[in-house]
Amino acid sequence: MRQRITRGPAVALTIVAGVAGLPAAWAAEAADAGDKLSEIVITAQKREQNLQDVGTSVTAFDANTLTRLGLHDVTDIVGQVPGLQFNQYGATVTIYNLRGISQNDFSDHQEAPVAVYNDDAYVASTGALAGTLFDLQRVEVLRGPQGTLFGRNATGGLIQYISNKPTDRPQGYLDLKVGNFGEIDSEGAVGGPVTDTVSTRVSFATSHHDGYILNTLGPRIADQKQYAARLQLRIQPSATSEILIKLHALTNDNEVAGNYSWAASAPDATGRGVFVPGGTDFFGYRNPSTDPFRQSEDRRGIFNRTMWGATVHGVWNFDAFTLTSVSDYLRVQKRYGEDSDVSPNPIFNYDVLYHFQQFSQELRLNGAGGGFRWVGGLYYLNYRSTDTGTTTLIEPIGVGQANFTLRTSSPSVFAQVEYDLTDKWTLIGGARYTADDKSFDDNYVCVNCPQTLHYVSPDYPGAKRTFHIPTGKVEVDFKPQQELLLYGSVNRGAKGGGWSAPTSGPVDPATLPYRQEKLTSYEVGFKSTFWDNRARLNGALFYYDYKDYQGFFLDVATQVVENVNAKEKGGELEFAAVPIHGLNLQLGVSHLQTIVPETPTPAGDLVPTQMPQAPHWSINAVVRYEWPMFGGLMSAEADTKWNSYQYLELINAPVDLQPSYTVSNARLGFATADGHWDFSAFVKNLADTRYRMYNLDLAGFIGVNQGVYGAPRLYGASFRYRWGS
Repeated sequence: MRQRITRGPAVALTIVAGVAGLPAAWAAEAADAGDKLSEIVITAQKREQNLQDVGTSVTAFDANTLTRLGLHDVTDIVGQVPGLQFNQYGATVTIYNLRGISQNDFSDHQEAPVAVYNDDAYVASTGALAGTLFDLQRVEVLRGPQGTLFGRNATGGLIQYISNKPTDRPQGYLDLKVGNFGEIDSEGAVGGPVTDTVSTRVSFATSHHDGYILNTLGPRIADQKQYAARLQLRIQPSATSEILIKLHALTNDNEVAGNYSWAASAPDATGRGVFVPGGTDFFGYRNPSTDPFRQSEDRRGIFNRTMWGATVHGVWNFDAFTLTSVSDYLRVQKRYGEDSDVSPNPIFNYDVLYHFQQFSQELRLNGAGGGFRWVGGLYYLNYRSTDTGTTTLIEPIGVGQANFTLRTSSPSVFAQVEYDLTDKWTLIGGARYTADDKSFDDNYVCVNCPQTLHYVSPDYPGAKRTFHIPTGKVEVDFKPQQELLLYGSVNRGAKGGGWSAPTSGPVDPATLPYRQEKLTSYEVGFKSTFWDNRARLNGALFYYDYKDYQGFFLDVATQVVENVNAKEKGGELEFAAVPIHGLNLQLGVSHLQTIVPETPTPAGDLVPTQMPQAPHWSINAVVRYEWPMFGGLMSAEADTKWNSYQYLELINAPVDLQPSYTVSNARLGFATADGHWDFSAFVKNLADTRYRMYNLDLAGFIGVNQGVYGAPRLYGASFRYRWGS
């Protein structure tokens, strides 16, 4: 089965697509559509559907939009997705937060409750998520539990990156971007038919820039030297079958890690940190600079990572059903080290050696007939995460080291059925059962505690456990007219339990294991198209009952994941329109109210807090205008995102409070009439806004607050050449 390619007017699929952003080479194809919005095809229910026909809150981006908005890193999509935030401790660990749902533990063995898929294959490692966006067909973001069809840890939702596939005609492109901080990025792809039944596509990307943080004692910090490549081979043995083989690799080459900004802090009565302006840490150091991008660190941090894998995706069409097989293998190796005290003193360092490998296999059947549409299948995941985490601290703790291995074997079975009760009413029901078999082997040594712990089954029965995880959904769709969908759903999402992996301080083995978490979501929403298909408005309201949320805490120097209950309610609105020829407007609004009634503080009190990275309000917008000039097409675009205040850790320490902020970007472009050449100039973070995207309160430990700031103002130019059809 040849892949269906949907062309036509393409803009950020955050809500809609319209004529704005259309490559000049496709102008003829869009002529029939005029200024109307084009169809948005997504695969949120494991088959191709129009976005407006799916009763799920979804945001999607096509390839052209990713280029226009200058979305270069995998995390850049956050800027135009309502309800989506992220935190990142450099490139070593990436954590997405969707509607307030996240996992803030920086240990590499932890899985996140917002699942990430790459070409239909689940990525279990948070250390494998950071990287460059290149040669993508689209990105889909599904809000709310997706435990029925996607299953694995999709408690809060999921993000799927879908690559451009080999085509039946020769084509390719080459992109070069230059900018401040010595930025030189390249990206390209070439592909086409090899024989009548075989086609191929080779893609690559490189990313280089100097560090954003000036270190007065050494090399700049937070640079990037990244290389990525992808090879795909599509084989079509018959008119009813297709096999796609993908090989991919990525490496980070000796980057300077540890992108923290120092700030003096002291614990309050609850043990939570408070900023001390002009103060010192517990060892007498004071940073004379208040600029978060000017630090003095005695140690050169390091980040090396190699990641590679393979995916085999097969589709066989039969008269009564379609069989799909997805086989995936992924391997990651990483070395990471940082100056954790963020000072000239040799006080506190943290190092990680990480090896990860996973294999997954999915078999699913899709079919339809007589008002029924159904999908069902089997899924199996097996992975092993091996870590050596070392904390080096001067007296009294000294060196702490954890050598641990997490093994997971997880089979599951799932099914979902849709039935048209009438031509306007549809009932959807689905269920999934997962058995998570996990074992945790931890050899922990703390030199001066003193403590030596060999945590392994059967000596510790809690070191080997099986989690029985049922998930499912019930949904009712009502379509009173073709342009309007109303839906209501109840979804259950879940994530298996696990173990904390502290690397410093005294460790109580009884506190290592934590229970699985369960989220029940109640959601109602609508999707509407109007103004003669020139505008769309989609919205959703939800309520979350969150049992045993796996909250992350830092108990002075010891990392702990502890189960707490939480409640959430909120909603999103997404709107886009093409009011006049060439003008595209988009707007997204997100509202969240979250509460964790009993959050433990370092002093042992239980206090109500908000979920981390869950601003009450978030607004994103895009304005783009195109007009003919110089025999081609000029374009001007601006996009922005505003977040109200938020806390960056679950304990809601005063130092965790990030005030409201706005980040805006702008781009001016020109495309030649033949569609072969594109030129653009861009500015990101136009106002050079200083804002934190991650924070770690070490007030009670060494009198320091670690903050990670978003990138400063970036500017430059890009050039792209396309060939083929």
